Amino acid sequence: MEMVHYLGRAVSRLRARGLRDVSRYSLHVIKERAYASAIDLCFGGKLCRTDLNETIYNNGRHTMVHTDYHVLRDIFARVPLAPDDVLVDVGCGEGRVINFWLSQGLKNPIIGIEAVEAVADEARKRYRKYPNVSIVTGDALANLPRSGTLFYLYNPFGDEVVAAFEKAIRPLDARIVFHQNNYMEPFQSDDWRIEPLNSKGTVYEFEAALITRRVASRE
Repeated sequence: MEMVHYLGRAVSRLRARGLRDVSRYSLHVIKERAYASAIDLCFGGKLCRTDLNETIYNNGRHTMVHTDYHVLRDIFARVPLAPDDVLVDVGCGEGRVINFWLSQGLKNPIIGIEAVEAVADEARKRYRKYPNVSIVTGDALANLPRSGTLFYLYNPFGDEVVAAFEKAIRPLDARIVFHQNNYMEPFQSDDWRIEPLNSKGTVYEFEAALITRRVASRE
């Protein structure tokens, strides 16, 4: 099914942009899929997969889709991380963002939050060799780490849950990286500064933003 999906995208792109662009994009996909497989296996012990089972991911939680490594490289080239940052992946799934952070040699505390118990348990087993990585099972709002200073989201929630997340994270004075940010309205206020991190001059496209508090919280 995934290959059919990519084939359909390639045909649409060929019609819209021509053969040269599609050739560049096809080479990019082949290279990045090989790279992703190597990093997934090296740091996470398995290939990260997509899970679109809406009977498991429900109640405002979106299904499991992992960020591509080339997107993570682009984003974090523009989002500096300090040695004392506590990194939180909200909806970590099988660990793609955690793999990326580990591949960068980061020793920061890394916390993955995963709502589906079976997925979280397997991730916890795979990352037990990394003392700086911990996996939290359960609802992200109920288990939001108070020590977190940078939170990564890849469109994990619907609009109502994003609004609740904004209220929950507001007192923490943390930065938020929101990839595929389809529900930005709760952050579009004077309380927050939004810096776009969208793709520039690449053969692939994505939308992301760095969200920070304008004034230190006094709550």
